[in-house]
Order: sequence, then C-alpha cells, then structure tokens
Amino acid sequence: MKRIVYLIALVTIAVLPACEGPEGPQGPPGIDGIDGEDGVDGEDGISLINLVVETEVDFTEENSFSNSFGFEIADSDNLLVFMLWNVIDDKPLWRPLPNTVFLDDGITLMYNYQYTADFINVYMTGNTDLTTVSEDWTLNHYIRIVYLPGEFLQDNAKLDLNDYEAVTNALGVSESDVVKID
Repeated sequence: MKRIVYLIALVTIAVLPACEGPEGPQGPPGIDGIDGEDGVDGEDGISLINLVVETEVDFTEENSFSNSFGFEIADSDNLLVFMLWNVIDDKPLWRPLPNTVFLDDGITLMYNYQYTADFINVYMTGNTDLTTVSEDWTLNHYIRIVYLPGEFLQDNAKLDLNDYEAVTNALGVSESDVVKID
C-alpha cells in the first residue's frame, strides 16, 4: 500500500510542474552586463545586418600580394567581395571576385578571396613574377565586402550574386550605408 502511495506521489510531482497556465507579464529588465575589459566600456562594434564594407588595398611583395581582415560570421553566413574596376559617367563599376585579367605577352592575373568564420583574405595571383607587374594592377584598389546572412540567401535563391547593384538593392543597402574602413 505504501508503494502505491509513493508511486502516486512521484507521478503527481513529475506531472504537475509540467502544466502551464497563461503567460504572465514581462518581468523587470535585468542589470546591464559589463562592457569591455575591467568594466571600462569599449567602442561599439559594427552591426553585420545588411553590412557592406569598403576599403582600399594594395597587392605588394611586402604583404605577399594578400590582404587579410578579421571578420566574424556564423557558419551559415557568406561573404562576397567586389572590386572597383572602373568609373563610367560617374557611376562605379564593381566586378565580383574572382576576377581574371589577361595582359599582353600571355600574362594572366587573378584577384580572388577566401574566408572562414573569423577572417577574410583578398589576394592576387598570376602566371608571372608579380613584382614585375605594373602598379596599375597592384596598388590603390577599392574592394567592397558584402555580408550575406544565411537566411537572406535562402529567401533570395534566384538573386544574381555577381551583380553588385542587385545584391545591395536586395539587402536594402544604399551608398550612404557603406562602411568605409582603413
């Protein structure tokens, strides 16, 4: 008999806390956490939502014809890189990377990029000694890194990711929203 009472009590204890009633009002806000090291507020980070970052890069022997940036994203997110290729009638022409250039004498140059969840690397390769290539091809290049949340790609599967204007329009990013970094 005692076992039956204990069994009923055990079942009652296990089942009753699982019952839910109507949701109550929101509780009071908690205390803000500590920002930065030693409680000193640091600078606010950049929001990645609909983010386009522009920077100027050089491809030189000193940097191994490569430029790396710390840029943390989720595994489901993606990055695109576009290079300012020309300006026609005051309108910029952004080419997607990878981009291959064929020069005289059979020289081929390629601008490309690779990224992980915490960095992006934009680099230049070629079928020649890159130190001999004209500075027109190695210095003062503007690139734009476009952050694409994973759910954005799911919702825009037919979007032409090679078209900078189409991508930024779909993201709702205007020229004034582009974050310029050094």
